[in-house]
Amino acid sequence: MTRILGINGSMRPRSSADRALQFAFKVLESAGAQCEGFEIGSLPLMDGRPEEQYPAAVGAFRAACSAADAFLITVPSYHGAIPGGLKNALDFIDLPHAGGKPFALIGIAGGDAEPGVTDTARVMRHIGGIAAVPDVVISRASEHWGPGDQPANASVKIAIAKVAEDLVAMAELRAAGKLPQP
Repeated sequence: MTRILGINGSMRPRSSADRALQFAFKVLESAGAQCEGFEIGSLPLMDGRPEEQYPAAVGAFRAACSAADAFLITVPSYHGAIPGGLKNALDFIDLPHAGGKPFALIGIAGGDAEPGVTDTARVMRHIGGIAAVPDVVISRASEHWGPGDQPANASVKIAIAKVAEDLVAMAELRAAGKLPQP
C-alpha cells in the first residue's frame, strides 16, 4: 500500500489548505493509498542547535518523512511566497528523508497561489524530491473552493483527483525501481 504523507502548509485548522488536504486524502484513500498528516505547528524554529537538543517532534517529522512513499503538500501563499512555517518544516528534512520520492503540490490562496507553489517545488527538488505531476494552483480560493469541504468548482475537483491518481502511480514506479535515485 502506498503511504502518502500530507503536509499542510497552513497551521490554521479548517483553513482552505487544510480542507484541500483533507479532500485530497479522501481521493487518495479511495485509490487505495494510506494517508497520514503531520502538523508542522509542533515543530520548533530551526536554529542550528545540535540535533539532540531539538524536541521529539523533529524526530517524529523526520521519521514520518522517511516512512512515506510520497508527499502531498498544500501550500498557501503569504505575501507572494512560501509560508514561513512550511519552509521551516522542510528545512528539517533532507536527502535521506525525501530523496527520490515523488511529491505533489496543491497551492491555494485568497490571492495568487503560484508563488508559494513555485517556492515549495524548488525546496522539494533541492532536497531530492521528484515532482510527480503538474501542480494544482487555486488562486482566489473563495471563488473556486468556498466554505465547504469540497471544491465548489468542478474543474478543481477533477484536477485534484488527477494529481492524486498520478501521485500514487509515481509512488508505485518508485517502489518498482523505475524512478531515478538521488
